[in-house]
Amino acid sequence: MAIQTFIFDMGNVLIDYNPDAYTKAFFPNPDDAALATHVLFEGELWQALDAGRLTEEEALPKMLVQLPERLRKPARALFYGWQSYVRPIPETNALAVRLHKAGYGLYILSNTGVRLHVYSHRIPAFQVMDGAVYSADVQLVKPDPAIFQTLFARYHLCPQACYFIDDNADNIAAARGLGVTSFLFTGDSAALEADIRAHGVHF
Repeated sequence: MAIQTFIFDMGNVLIDYNPDAYTKAFFPNPDDAALATHVLFEGELWQALDAGRLTEEEALPKMLVQLPERLRKPARALFYGWQSYVRPIPETNALAVRLHKAGYGLYILSNTGVRLHVYSHRIPAFQVMDGAVYSADVQLVKPDPAIFQTLFARYHLCPQACYFIDDNADNIAAARGLGVTSFLFTGDSAALEADIRAHGVHF
């Protein structure tokens, strides 16, 4: 079946998701920065935010108690301000715009907390998306097939007519298991475009 629709992950596909870089902006000491990154971005509480099981107001106090008192003020500022350091990836955003102009449907499927809604307007590709499913909003996370099915059902998409782009191998495997043509993105935009064209997509 011909590809009609493209589904984009967000972190490290449309935007650079790099918690280490965000943390260094708030914590000049490398040891403090490493601890803050671990507590705020790498633990179960961050995963719970992505899954929509905790609100930010519930999660932050649980994070702060894991840090020394002297680090809690900058950690709070980091928690509410990291998105200011997110930058779009120019090549993939431009690709999305070109695919939109060629008439293809575009959607986002992302594991992300509600803070996305604060900065999404700064991402060029968001302006041409036909829809999106975010993990925190539906309380499902990739690679659970149910979150893919939610996207398909919400927007009446045929999996076999979709092309999925993600930087996580488990998510790619889940999509392929549902019959979705998929590409593991490692930062090589030229390879991505070549693969898209190899699947008969003209743009």
